[in-house]
Amino acid sequence: MADWGALLATENGAPFITPQSIPLALFSRKTAAISATSGAVTTVTQTFTADRPIIPFVSCTVSCVVSYKVSGTTCTVSIANATAAGGTAYVYFFTIFAQPLPEWGIAIWDEQGTCILTNETRVLTDIEAVGTNGSDPAGGFNINTTKPGKYGIVPAMSGLVTGVITSGGTRPYSSQYFFRATWNGSSTVLSSALTNGPPPAGTTNVTYHNMRNQVYALNLASYD
Repeated sequence: MADWGALLATENGAPFITPQSIPLALFSRKTAAISATSGAVTTVTQTFTADRPIIPFVSCTVSCVVSYKVSGTTCTVSIANATAAGGTAYVYFFTIFAQPLPEWGIAIWDEQGTCILTNETRVLTDIEAVGTNGSDPAGGFNINTTKPGKYGIVPAMSGLVTGVITSGGTRPYSSQYFFRATWNGSSTVLSSALTNGPPPAGTTNVTYHNMRNQVYALNLASYD
C-alpha cells in the first residue's frame, strides 16, 4: 500500500493504481505493410525510456510469424510473412512514461513530481490469457481460437518441430512455432505459424515439441 496519495480500486476492491504502482499505458500505435512474399520480414521499432518495461501487442491481416526483442531503449518487432499474400501489421506499444497534462480533468503525480495518470491515459488492462498452461490439446501450438473483433497478441514461441530430411541429401530439419493473431476485419484467429514451414516430403523422425503455454491477447479496438 502507498504511504500517501490517491488509491484507485477495481470494482471488487482490489488496488488498481497507487502513486507507487505506475501503470503501463499505450505509448504508440504503428502500422506497417507486409510484403506479398512468403518469408519476407517486416520490422517495426519503438524507442522508450531506459529502465522501463515495454510490451508490444501485434495483429496482422495475413498469417505471420511474429517475434520481438528489446535492446537498450529500442523494442523491435519482426513480422515474417507465412503466406504469399500481402497485408498490414498493427503494433501497439505499451510502456511506462510521463503523461501529458490534459486540458481538463484528473491528473495524478508520483512523489518525484512526474504525472503518471490522467483521465486521458490509455492504461493497459483486460489482458486475456488464452489456452491452458501445461495442456497439450489446449496449449501451445494447439491453440486455435477465434475472437470477435480486433485482437493482438504478445509475440511468443509456442513450440518446435524437428526431423531429418532425406530427400536430396541427409540434413536436419527444424521449424519453430510462434503465436499469431490474424484479423480479417471482423474477427481474429489466435493460433500459431511456423518459421520454416511444415516438414517437407522425405522428412523422417518428425517430432513435435509443444510448449503447452498460453497466449496473451488484448482487444485492440479499445485502444483505437
